[in-house]
Amino acid sequence: MDSCSCQKVNVDLHMHTTCSDGTDSPGEIVKLAASKNLKVISITDHDTVSGVQKAVEVAKREGIEFIPGIEVTADTSFLPSDAEFHILGYFIDIESSAIKELVEFFSKTREKRNRLLIERLEDAGYDIHYEDVESLFGKNFGKPNIVTLLVEKKIVPTRKEAFSLIKKYRVKREKLDYREIFRLLKEANGIPVVAHPPTLKIPRNYYLSFFTKLKEEGLEGVEIIHSIHTPADVEALKGVVKELSLLSTGGSDYHGYNKPDIALGMLNIKLEDLNFGIFTGV
Repeated sequence: MDSCSCQKVNVDLHMHTTCSDGTDSPGEIVKLAASKNLKVISITDHDTVSGVQKAVEVAKREGIEFIPGIEVTADTSFLPSDAEFHILGYFIDIESSAIKELVEFFSKTREKRNRLLIERLEDAGYDIHYEDVESLFGKNFGKPNIVTLLVEKKIVPTRKEAFSLIKKYRVKREKLDYREIFRLLKEANGIPVVAHPPTLKIPRNYYLSFFTKLKEEGLEGVEIIHSIHTPADVEALKGVVKELSLLSTGGSDYHGYNKPDIALGMLNIKLEDLNFGIFTGV
């Protein structure tokens, strides 16, 4: 394949499996990617890399280039109260001590948060139990899995109402400072990338100064294309990565039926849309 046609291949660099809060297994999601003619993908499960090895095996058989990834949540104490600060790590060495340290920390804090959240729901009279969620979705389940069970058990009629209920009883989760996350990802030979920047809840006209500071502290890329991004978001982020010579990535953030409005590959991202192709073997 020549360099021109390589740039036009379909990619999706943000998706979740049953190893975190998605509903497709690693093998299933790779086969789904193949059926949608995706040529470069990354599974970015929350706080775990347990699905990577299986995905690598299936991707090799399907002729897909697979990039080992992870998504973790950073401390937001310096951001607006409703902000979320998610960081993606790409090309990570999943056997490195740094990734094992990162996974262990976040697995413990996720379990603690989940137990306290479900305990609060139980105390409020809702018929949902930690063991029920864990038996259906595994130990590393997330809030979308709790939402799914709330709806399936008819405790609430819609996912929107279930998310509102969880928000009412939410538990603050212990998180790492973003600089520590950058350090650990780099120690694992990874590339740290800020995921879906609009969830940072900062105005677009502050992006340049914000990402300038993060670049000085180890950031290497920004997710410019995502299912929640508006065209204005994409253009603003393209300008920032160009100005700061950062890498750009993009992905759907597919979770299976836990986020039914998001389909794998739905954004029709081409490798040429991203400043990331030099790191792939395509």
